[in-house]
Amino acid sequence: MLKQFLPLATFITAIFAALPASAELILPGRCHMGMCWDQKFLGKTLIDQSADGKLYEVELASRSWPMESEPPNTFETPRTNYVFCSTDRPAYIFESDGTYFAHLLNPGGDWYGYNVSDYPVYWATCHNFVGPNFFSEEMTNRAIQLGYPLDLPSDQIELANVRDIMN
Repeated sequence: MLKQFLPLATFITAIFAALPASAELILPGRCHMGMCWDQKFLGKTLIDQSADGKLYEVELASRSWPMESEPPNTFETPRTNYVFCSTDRPAYIFESDGTYFAHLLNPGGDWYGYNVSDYPVYWATCHNFVGPNFFSEEMTNRAIQLGYPLDLPSDQIELANVRDIMN
């Protein structure tokens, strides 16, 4: 069954790679406890890089709706978050009440409920890949090919500054 997704995933990746960085894409979301949500990827800007990876500012807009209804046509006001593209310390970073938090990710490996929505943003930002399934055997193989070790820690850490993730 996974083999049937490979052509679709390849096609979607090719489309995303051909689009300008500012193209609007709706990233796959999820439904849980009666509510559904997804995010519109509005763009990315490289803000720093090192030997360990690249730090991007990403613009996203979210929407949510009751599980039994259709998604609304409108999204919330866009917000700025950050993604650190790294095979050693991949992370999704967001600000809450004046504090930055980083979700350390494990592409191709284990994931958890608190960070499951971070993976579509990470894969889109770092590898120009937009779904449909970020947790399949195909994605594990892709992560291995890209150099991810599959045993990275999944955690939430506090940062004083977004660039602290690069240390």
